[in-house]
Amino acid sequence: YRSTAALILSCVPASLAFCPSDSLVHRGPLLRKGGNGAPLLCFANSRNAFGASSSTSRGLAVMAAKSSLPFDPESGSLDDKKHFPIDTSKLGDLTKVPEGMTPVVLLACGSYSPPTVMHMRIFETARDHFRSMADSLKMEVVGGFVCPVHPAYGKKGLAPADDRVEMVRRSLASSEWVSVEDWEVKQGEWTRTRLSLDRMHMEIEKVPGGKGARVMLLCGADILDSMVTPGVWMEADLRGILSRGIVCIKRAGSDPEKLIQENDLLYEYRDRIILVREWVENNVSSTAVRRAVKRKMSIRYFVADGVLDYIEERGLYK
Repeated sequence: YRSTAALILSCVPASLAFCPSDSLVHRGPLLRKGGNGAPLLCFANSRNAFGASSSTSRGLAVMAAKSSLPFDPESGSLDDKKHFPIDTSKLGDLTKVPEGMTPVVLLACGSYSPPTVMHMRIFETARDHFRSMADSLKMEVVGGFVCPVHPAYGKKGLAPADDRVEMVRRSLASSEWVSVEDWEVKQGEWTRTRLSLDRMHMEIEKVPGGKGARVMLLCGADILDSMVTPGVWMEADLRGILSRGIVCIKRAGSDPEKLIQENDLLYEYRDRIILVREWVENNVSSTAVRRAVKRKMSIRYFVADGVLDYIEERGLYK
């Protein structure tokens, strides 16, 4: 970011991405992007098991302001957010979940600029795991939601919110159980992932059979890696997210088991972290898709046909 800004750290934990490579890095305090692209103050010297200085963990560090941030740094409660109902059209009937089984809703958050086939594939991979481990997990996946981030993310290559929501909707056109969730983009500012999870849990509890259901964060192994990266997450938000549960899709080259073993906080919540192996490797990324579009190369089969058509119709990423 081009100027310093007042920042209360208790309001800026990362969402679904670790600090990008273009983060500002220098010795001592630094301003860098957290998850969902929100800037946050980090410290070069971490002093606790959560990857942040003790003052960072307490949310006490503040920088002098010269200009406003692209999000509301005091949006620390759901009471500050606009309320919209979730789309339950694809949500399974929670009242029909067998006795002794806990209904589970998976929530994935990110940029989705554009959404690739692998963004959606992880939902199928996760549900397959729950089905194969039903006897031991005692859980049944009843629905999934994909939540594009607010424009205040500020990430390079981020398409307008309406375009990203529509592309996700087209990506999920053939899914009978996963829906797009546009709650974050309807807010007036960037929203922390914990709030998205809390809000989704509140909405699911309103659905018949929703009492006692669990809303879990669905993510890749890079998110666990970000959770042990100094200065990216706040302890309070990590505990809130981990207590609800994480479904982590691991791929070749990642070692989430080691991360959990070596980090005290992740280890504390190890029973709430479900690791799922993706055996079909595909490293297609939104960045690669945008680059291909810019170079007038084909992106067919990297994204859904509906997304490809939409990108061409709207002239995105050129």
